[in-house]
Amino acid sequence: MKKLSVILLMFMLTCWCGSCARPRVVVPEAAVPAAEPGCDISQLPTELSRCENELARDSAERTNCLTNIARLAFFLGELSPQNEKQQYFEKGERHAGILAREQPAWAEGHYWLALNLCGLAELSGPRRGLSLVPKIVEELEQALKVNPGYDQAGPHRVLGRIYFECPHWPLSVGNIHDSLEHLTSAVALAPDNSTNHLFLAETLLKLGKKEEARHELEQVLRATRHAMCPQNLQEDRQTARRLLQQNW
Repeated sequence: MKKLSVILLMFMLTCWCGSCARPRVVVPEAAVPAAEPGCDISQLPTELSRCENELARDSAERTNCLTNIARLAFFLGELSPQNEKQQYFEKGERHAGILAREQPAWAEGHYWLALNLCGLAELSGPRRGLSLVPKIVEELEQALKVNPGYDQAGPHRVLGRIYFECPHWPLSVGNIHDSLEHLTSAVALAPDNSTNHLFLAETLLKLGKKEEARHELEQVLRATRHAMCPQNLQEDRQTARRLLQQNW
């Protein structure tokens, strides 16, 4: 999930997030499905419809349904053609917002609200995208307080990438030292996630910490999990190899 929408926030600011984003993106204790939906886009709409139908029946599994809809909608927004993205991100934002209001002490609503807002920010143009950043950061910080390990340390990973990509004050929230802090925490909490190591390596390179960065890039090549799609492990590994070739 290397190409998380949140990674593209920088491009919006300079014209103007993801991996997931990229942001790309865990399997928390509370309300996320036991199995990740993966990247087979042909199956995701069916699963989304099933969850929506169950929610309409006022199921006792309401919280799980809201979580699944917000999560699946984000994945579909990421994977669908350009003309279909907005409808999914808006659906995800709507259901995640309901979940965040009904279960404010859970990470799920805050986290998926933030990621769907990242998707909308990417589609909305520079001014609208920039205006969404404070809300995105606020929701990620709420998720972080509740469950920092959610989605393979997703709150730390996405915040770390936002602080890496965004321009510094007064234009936006960019801060390379905050990026380092969050991504170091992400690696500590979810050391098997390839994107955590890759994002940390890129932050270390920006700080001139080349040997530490090299260590993280080597960890990308050993990592066994990816936040969004198992097959995207290869994408992270290719990026790591390219950075190793460029810098050593």
